[in-house]
Amino acid sequence: MNDRDNTLSRRRFLKFGSYGLLAVPVAGLGWTTTAKAMERLSEDDPAAQALEYRHDASSVQHPAYEDGQTCLNCLLYSDASAQDWGPCSVFPGKLVSANGWCTAWVAR
Repeated sequence: MNDRDNTLSRRRFLKFGSYGLLAVPVAGLGWTTTAKAMERLSEDDPAAQALEYRHDASSVQHPAYEDGQTCLNCLLYSDASAQDWGPCSVFPGKLVSANGWCTAWVAR
């Protein structure tokens, strides 16, 4: 193997290696999670029970609850345009009811 072959081989390696590095961020564009892929939070979920989450705020019997507080008007409800079920920062990967409530409620 002479110097010319080594130079071409090295160039080819660097060329394809740089293409590979450029392809990695582009490949991840289709791998994002969306709200439609998430499942609804169950009231029986341990995290939901720890924060006393309820799908219907009108049925809440908690001293911290005040009339009118719902997930929809909570700062942690991360998609205010989601009118029925939407993502919540407290329960990542799960959807909560817009009419729900939990002890983590914070005014929007």
